[in-house]
Amino acid sequence: MRGNSQFACSALAIAFTAVTACAGEIPIDMSALANEPWTYVGPNDFLIINGSTFPAGAHNFGGVPFAIPTGPNNYWAGAAAANFGPGTVSLTIPVGVYGVTSAFTLLNSMWGWAGPNAYLFVTFSGSDGATATVPLVGNVSVRDYNNDGNTNEIDNTSTVQVWDNGLGQRLDRQEYLLPAAFASQTLTSVTITDTGNEGNGTNGSRAVLAALTVSNCRAYVTEYIAASAGPIVYYPSLKLYAQQVSLKNTSTVAKAGPLFFILEDLPASVTLVNRSGATACFAPIGSPYVVPLPEGSLLAPNTSLEFWLEFSDPIGAAISYTPLTAGGLGGAP
Repeated sequence: MRGNSQFACSALAIAFTAVTACAGEIPIDMSALANEPWTYVGPNDFLIINGSTFPAGAHNFGGVPFAIPTGPNNYWAGAAAANFGPGTVSLTIPVGVYGVTSAFTLLNSMWGWAGPNAYLFVTFSGSDGATATVPLVGNVSVRDYNNDGNTNEIDNTSTVQVWDNGLGQRLDRQEYLLPAAFASQTLTSVTITDTGNEGNGTNGSRAVLAALTVSNCRAYVTEYIAASAGPIVYYPSLKLYAQQVSLKNTSTVAKAGPLFFILEDLPASVTLVNRSGATACFAPIGSPYVVPLPEGSLLAPNTSLEFWLEFSDPIGAAISYTPLTAGGLGGAP
């Protein structure tokens, strides 16, 4: 009998090429649009605290690849776009990807203000008239990058923390599920609108936008499903290793199946014997997955389901993987 680490996380290096119409998660190059480096210090106490520790380049955060500009500028600052004063500013990011079903931003605020009013907005525009605007409310879907006295809460459903430097600074990832009309159009652009009024004492919420990724997968990342797992145990009579996994619906609404549990970065010498299929959309392509919640089923709020994973490991490699849960939009991951 042998025990292994249950959820070993690993960084995934992604080679970013020209945008194509192939299904997948596609990081958008916004290096020409970034207006400040992580280490810039400006007026009105403008700076990214411990900016030298912040990430740049290709990163995978919670199963989603991102391309953070590598320099000379690393992010778009709403405060800098407004010349460190009041007034609405916006950034339009060209996309040009067909059939987008969901999108992700790495987006925080500089001096956030809590809701119920929103001061940051994300607008999606399609080639045949489809449009959708999502308000980002402080202490719900967006918060400050710095853990100080302003906004420090997120809902952990549409917005989750994906990076921190251990010094009090963090980056959060938002997920947006686009209306069905976008599935038959090209997503032409994404616009970030920052209505903050730094300097007049009325509100803040100046944007700190590090990256944008779009997906035309017929599946989406489920932020409100919490995964936990037991030890991996060897069964000599079966010549298999097995592990029990639990998925809990942490949201306030029922989750409709299908629900996919994906094992990213599983060693090549290890086989998931009871897999349902392999990913054709979520990177790394070919990752095995199971379907613990089938189509037509519901997982009630604050309810868990348990299932087993069975592994064949003929050479005795350490069994580790990066877990990712996804829901279906009429297709597999």
